Amino acid sequence: MKKNVFEYNDYKLYLSAVLSSKGKDRGRKSEAAKAAQMQATYLSQILNGHAHLSLEQADLLNHYLLHNEEESHFFILLIQKNKAGTKKLKDYFEIQLSEIRKKRMILTERLGKQYTLSDADKQVYYSSWMYAAVHIAVTIPELQNKKKLCEYLNLKPEKLVSVLDYLAQAQLVLLEGDHIRPGPSVVRLGNDSPNIYKHHSNWRNQAIESLERETLSDLHYSGVFSLSEKDIETIKNILLDNIKNVSDIVRPSKEEKLYVMNLDFFDLSKKN
Repeated sequence: MKKNVFEYNDYKLYLSAVLSSKGKDRGRKSEAAKAAQMQATYLSQILNGHAHLSLEQADLLNHYLLHNEEESHFFILLIQKNKAGTKKLKDYFEIQLSEIRKKRMILTERLGKQYTLSDADKQVYYSSWMYAAVHIAVTIPELQNKKKLCEYLNLKPEKLVSVLDYLAQAQLVLLEGDHIRPGPSVVRLGNDSPNIYKHHSNWRNQAIESLERETLSDLHYSGVFSLSEKDIETIKNILLDNIKNVSDIVRPSKEEKLYVMNLDFFDLSKKN
């Protein structure tokens, strides 16, 4: 089960659950201690005893755990609550923690609806290939994890957190601790959209980069040819039919790999 910091009242229990040595996560406690610039034995003493993380160590662990801004804030509040020396001070931090939980519950009640992105959100979404790539990548179960997304898309952790923050705000993904799943929002882009140029150029730039790492499963074709006016319409209809056929195949297909398809078929005339 994925660990969600918002479900915990004690940061030590949360860290113990996240860093538990199981399967592929073996050694995470040592990694976390190194990230927080402390000895692994001292981290164990914190988790199992009366010692506490400093706020500086908490900040380093926020980066290591790829917490977004809201998760980072909640995590630090948990530490401050656990370190508080009086009931009055503990209650002060508990009120802040409760307010964050209430706010998240209100958002959760709205997740049954579908939301189309606003024009302002679309400008961000189409500003870089990363937003669409991460958005679609999380439909693949094996990639519903921040660390694996970083590795698969070769993104810096800080950049991934920033992209996920935007996608979560736009309800394109749902963040549940380290687990990520697709959100209720939808993205629709018409040919008349001011973002269409950026959308196409993003993926054509990625197609050019992919030439350097081409595999047998990839396909790149470029050709220049002359043809009759009549056959232009025929070829365009063939391509449109094939796009529809591909869409019909993709729709029920199991999410396992992240692929991009670009088709370029155009008049090379440079006349105004």
